[in-house]
Amino acid sequence: MKTGKQDFTLLSPVADVQVEQFERADRFPDLNGKTIGLFWNGKPNGDIFLDEVGNKLKDRFTISRIVKLWEVKPETRTQYGNSMDNLKSMAQNADLIIGASAD
Repeated sequence: MKTGKQDFTLLSPVADVQVEQFERADRFPDLNGKTIGLFWNGKPNGDIFLDEVGNKLKDRFTISRIVKLWEVKPETRTQYGNSMDNLKSMAQNADLIIGASAD
C-alpha cells in the first residue's frame, strides 16, 4: 500500500464584493413630455411586461416617446451586466429608464 503526502488548498467561501456608490437621480415631478427607456435583460416575458408598462404609462401621462433599449442597442440585452458604455448609451436615449427581468 502506497502512502504519500497530499496537498490541500483551503479556499474562503466569502467573496470580496466591490460596490460602487452612486448618488440617486433626482425624481421627476411627473412624466409628461419625458422619454422613457425600457431595459430588458432578455429573460422570457420581460419584454411583454415592459410593453404593458409602456402602454400604461402612455395612458396615464403625455409621454414624449417610449424607447425599447434592446432594439436601439441589442447588446444591452444581457443577463450578465452591462458595460459602462452600454449604460451611458441607455442614459443618453431616455430621461428615465425602467428595467425588468422575468422568467
